[in-house]
Order: sequence, then C-alpha cells, then structure tokens
Amino acid sequence: MNRRLVVFAALALGSAWSCHAADQNAQVMEPVHRFFDALGKQDKNGLLAVVAPNIEITSMHENELRRPTIEKLADAIAAHKGGPIAENIYDPIVHVDQNLAVVWAPYKFTINGRVDHCGTDVLTLGKVQDRWIIIGLSDNERKENCG
Repeated sequence: MNRRLVVFAALALGSAWSCHAADQNAQVMEPVHRFFDALGKQDKNGLLAVVAPNIEITSMHENELRRPTIEKLADAIAAHKGGPIAENIYDPIVHVDQNLAVVWAPYKFTINGRVDHCGTDVLTLGKVQDRWIIIGLSDNERKENCG
C-alpha cells in the first residue's frame, strides 16, 4: 500500500476517533452543566433531575469528612438567602469507559460574585437507558489560594 495512503487513513481514523471522543465528552458534561446551572438558580428540582436517587456525596471540608444526602444538599442550596451563588468549574478532565464516566474539575464557589471558597469536584456518572446521570459527587474545599 502506498505510504501516503496509509498516513491518510491513519489521520482519518484518528480524526474520527477524536470527534467521537469530543461528542462523548459533551454528552457526559451535559448533566454536569445542568447540575451547576440548577445550583446557581437554587433550583432543587433541577438539581435532583440530573442525579440518581440516593446519590453518594462525599465532601472533605477542613480535614473533616461529610456525607450529606442529596436531599439535604439540595434543600440547603434552595434555602440559601445570602445573595446569588454559583459554582463554576473549569478545565474539566473527562474519562469515559462505556457506561461509566468521571469528571475531575477545579471549581470556585461564589456568593454575590465574590469567591467564598474553591477546590476540586469529582463527579461520577453512569449511562442509564441512554442517558448520563450523576451517580456520585465528591469535593474538597479550601478558603485560601483560590486565585
């Protein structure tokens, strides 16, 4: 086979795989974005719409392990009265294996547009009936070095 043809075929296959991976990552990120959009709107139903029932939540705050239920977390977010809140993630790293995905992303949590704390979010997602849902949520929190 012609060397140019082999190189062209390899590039075409690599490009097709890259497009598939980008599309798959976008599908995984869709419920993640919906979750954080709902958080910013303090929308309990919106939060619950993209998570599995009885989701596992693990939070590390000042070297203390916390395991709130999703209902308790959603209630606290919905009840917040201290001004607009937002949790913005950036530079997410997405890993997917068939029906399981993990998103690792630094975040900044703001109240009234000012950074309150920051850390890392780790979201585990499962593909159930052709729909990605959040099945696990872990985070840590710090007050310093939030840039």
